[in-house]
Amino acid sequence: MKILLIGEASFLHNTLKKGLVERGHRVTTMSDGNGWHDAPRDIDLRRSGRWGKLGGLRVVWQLLRHLPQLCGNDVVQIHNYQFVPLMYRWNTLLLRFLKLTNRRIVKGCFGDDPQIFRCQAQGVPAYSDTYWSGQLQNAELHRDRIAEVVEHGAEASWRKTTRMADALVACLYEYWLDYNEPPYAEKLHYIPLPIECEEMVRWCDGEKVKCLGNDTPSPSHPNDSQLSTLNSQLAPSHPLTILIGLQPKRDFMKGAMKIAAFVEEVARRHPGKVQIKYVEGVPYDEYMHLLAEADVLVDQLYSYTPSMNSLAAMARGTVVIGGGEEEYYEFIGEDTLRPIINVRPDVPDEENIATIERALFTDGTLERMAQESIQFVHKYHDYRHVAEQYEQLYYSL
Repeated sequence: MKILLIGEASFLHNTLKKGLVERGHRVTTMSDGNGWHDAPRDIDLRRSGRWGKLGGLRVVWQLLRHLPQLCGNDVVQIHNYQFVPLMYRWNTLLLRFLKLTNRRIVKGCFGDDPQIFRCQAQGVPAYSDTYWSGQLQNAELHRDRIAEVVEHGAEASWRKTTRMADALVACLYEYWLDYNEPPYAEKLHYIPLPIECEEMVRWCDGEKVKCLGNDTPSPSHPNDSQLSTLNSQLAPSHPLTILIGLQPKRDFMKGAMKIAAFVEEVARRHPGKVQIKYVEGVPYDEYMHLLAEADVLVDQLYSYTPSMNSLAAMARGTVVIGGGEEEYYEFIGEDTLRPIINVRPDVPDEENIATIERALFTDGTLERMAQESIQFVHKYHDYRHVAEQYEQLYYSL
């Protein structure tokens, strides 16, 4: 198939492209790189900051220059309703053109949109960054973020792009929950986030150690000898290193600092056994190195399921403190693996502290969770397996 992937969300399209190309498809990516991620893309749609409000002209020029790539595709997939960095109405007009000149349109449900905020306000899922304990939370902090999604033409653009799409794909269980209602459910699909597992590495005692590579007999499961070797590498003979990535301006959306307070309390109860490492504003490659060196990553208090950041850590054998609700495991049909130290905002702090403490200091638990983290990512998120699921969807349309 000839496939065009427009927009980007935490390397999703970039990673998906690799899997689809390996399966014999011709794939073009077009995006602005998703901000600081600066994800690789074939056609660059980044606005020129030097042009100020006229920066969109460069985007229009790039679209016109690459008009042949915009037409005649078997599938065009957009990552959200604002899939190019132009005003909402221009996104809607562009999608109308793409609908006329290509075979099928797939729309991703990969982030903030009016439907997700509406459902969160109604307690779907049970908790989120805007709602828990039966009520809206941090309303003032979220005011501008929500207004951006439901005002300024965003609502109309979202409705039109969602209606024009032949299929909707949710990359997280909580997004699937939000869209699993009429009229969206009939064309809704859940396909998990893709991860390049064999690219994930871990630093042990200063040496770079590959967790798993292309020599594994199955892309979904590491074999027993690999897990045994990894287990010996992970066994803590030193204080546990817990990495906490800070995003002060976005913490009201993530809740990492609240988890940090839980971790600090655990460290106080176990002197000399926990080393907490705070990082902020480091380059992506450096962050990945720090992630690989850590035993544990603090991710998000408000997430219901593992995010891309969590999965990148888990693929390295780094255990995550974040979202891993039981109903999510039931949804994907997982009976055994429970790799995530699950914390949530709607329980007392002491309950979250106790959950973290048990995982860190019950003999063998952290080592088991490190193994299960790698198994879990390979089983559900290996980019080749995810690409196959997208391929099956595309062929079915």
